[in-house]
Amino acid sequence: MSMKLSKKKRPRREDKIADLQWPLEEGVFDRNSLLTLEKFTKKGIFRTLDYCIAEGKEANIYRGTNKEGGHVAIKMYRLRSPSFLHMQKYVEGDKRFSHGAQSKQGIIFTWTRKEFSNLKILHAAGLPVPEPIAFKHNVLAMQFLGEEGIPYSQLCEVGPQNPKKDYATLKKLLEKMKRAGIVHADFSEYNILTDGTNFFIIDVGQAVLTTHPNAEEFYERDMKNLKKYFAKFI
Repeated sequence: MSMKLSKKKRPRREDKIADLQWPLEEGVFDRNSLLTLEKFTKKGIFRTLDYCIAEGKEANIYRGTNKEGGHVAIKMYRLRSPSFLHMQKYVEGDKRFSHGAQSKQGIIFTWTRKEFSNLKILHAAGLPVPEPIAFKHNVLAMQFLGEEGIPYSQLCEVGPQNPKKDYATLKKLLEKMKRAGIVHADFSEYNILTDGTNFFIIDVGQAVLTTHPNAEEFYERDMKNLKKYFAKFI
């Protein structure tokens, strides 16, 4: 395959990112995922896959570099994700995916498509989310959120700069999301990136339409989690 890993040396500021290798044990580099990545390179979405910038139970996110030297984020869901059963309750009840497959792989493919769809809605509504680029199976390409190739930090890493103002800003973002027809359903300091001034909402695979039977419950939980986090600082 023509896809190759970048030989660029990491900037020292990126040392906070775990020094990860590329073993199959990561659970993301299976044959189908590699074929999908190859298709993305042929489409010009990225030229090299650089390294992992975030690792989670459900997915890893990698920085990719395109031929112009710009960056994209490549999210790869684990086909052996232990969160399979957890995912189902956010897919069931969503009229967009009510016909989705019930197998583990089918749920994960649907989850990837669901995150792409949610990002499209939110981005179109002017919410600060990564712009979706493409998806296939368990792989999602989207806008890289960072500066000079360095990803923005999670709010949990740096804390709020102005707690009262930041709390009000994020509360308004949740309200704006709801007006756009989407409830995040897992809003926390771990799913918010910041450049020190602005906030960016990430991880919207579990986000549901406001027509979902549990949407109001999820919305109230998001608000409660936000208030609980900022109570430490206000």
